[in-house]
Amino acid sequence: MSDPLMQATERAERELGAEALPAVLAAQRADDPALAMFRALDAGLARAPGHLLLTVLVYHRELGESQRAYSSRPLEYPIGGRKTLGQAPRMRQVLASGEPFIGHGQDIVDNYADHATLLAMGCGSIVNMPVRWGGEVLGTVNLLHAQGRYAEADLPRIATWAQLSAPAFLATLLRR
Repeated sequence: MSDPLMQATERAERELGAEALPAVLAAQRADDPALAMFRALDAGLARAPGHLLLTVLVYHRELGESQRAYSSRPLEYPIGGRKTLGQAPRMRQVLASGEPFIGHGQDIVDNYADHATLLAMGCGSIVNMPVRWGGEVLGTVNLLHAQGRYAEADLPRIATWAQLSAPAFLATLLRR
């Protein structure tokens, strides 16, 4: 028998298919498929579990840094922003382990240098979801919302949308 998280993930993938497939197909036909896919990801995760901020960070392994490829709030978090993994210990852990991170309140203060900005935006919860291509972690999808907002039950939907965006991560890394 498979574990409950695996069962929930499989159920989320089936349920999400009918919702996501049209958005993914449309994104693949767009003039800028990566941007269209990140916008579809944003819209899909805005519906559930919701977010005040969504960012997509691609990982440049050879440089030891991540770069923002998409932001739902580009004024506060502009596309193109970079940070070294030394500036982002939690990101380093997520990229190394390939496992998602859910944090609340003090976790944000302890792990994110920009915590004052995030808290001022009302973001007291965070999910960092790694995106994989085979065994390689390409980067993360990061959702932030009000305090106490995210839980383990949200991870299957987030993981499914994040994995659907893997080709957009690859395209972004190729064109850097």
